[in-house]
Amino acid sequence: MAAIQQLESIPATHPRCPVCAVPMWLVSVAPHASGDPLHERKRYECKVCGGIVDNPFRQEVLRRFGLVPNFFMTARDAPEIVEKLWDFAKSAYLDNPMPSLFKERLFVFLSRFCPVRYCIIRHCGFLVGYGHSSGDPAVHAQTIDQVIHLLKAPTPWRRETEPIYESLAAIKTPIDWPAPGSDIEDWIFAAAVVIFVEPLQSERPQMLLRNVLGGKRYEYLLALLTFIRAAHYWTVVHPGLEIEDDVVELMRTHKELASLLLQDPDVGHSDRH
Repeated sequence: MAAIQQLESIPATHPRCPVCAVPMWLVSVAPHASGDPLHERKRYECKVCGGIVDNPFRQEVLRRFGLVPNFFMTARDAPEIVEKLWDFAKSAYLDNPMPSLFKERLFVFLSRFCPVRYCIIRHCGFLVGYGHSSGDPAVHAQTIDQVIHLLKAPTPWRRETEPIYESLAAIKTPIDWPAPGSDIEDWIFAAAVVIFVEPLQSERPQMLLRNVLGGKRYEYLLALLTFIRAAHYWTVVHPGLEIEDDVVELMRTHKELASLLLQDPDVGHSDRH
């Protein structure tokens, strides 16, 4: 009983075991050979299943996301490549100064177009509190209903785009990042999807978003789109990548959400052609 009460007192932002998802404890292992206590090695140790995360790279991933996604457990034959991919993730996604919730919602929305379901499921999990959205523990979790609404939002090929472009064109001076679920967020997402899916036919939405966001914010947006594209490709070329147990349980509990995540009709095609 005491152990259960102790676990329940741990904040939701505390890193969780990548094996069984319970909160992990940070413990000292051994002092550095020099005897300097400042150089003690650290590790996360799970008191439930005994799992240990003592690799510095995985510790950093764990601290940022609150868990270690299987995405960063791939390429076991060349782990240094995944560490470089992590550097890319930090610069274009995690440490990108765009609002964390905006980044995560856009990641989920764009992942509707990836034929492999890993990214949309994992990042949906982040959105609803299974881990940290954009690696930011301060982000409040979205509700299941909010995420379902995001997943049901029509794509540019299932709606009239001219009113969207006209609304963006009516914004004459650069704006700050919009609130989640707002009309302006919807317009920006729609334009961003066209840039993401059809970059060679996206001159107009590119021009509009540069004007609406300003040059600097627009380049940050493009950096995020580039990482998301790379993440999608990585999941396609690593077919053994498994979906984590925590989000499998999430889908088992929420059937409508699971249906949208697994059977999105927007994968792999556009109605425009």
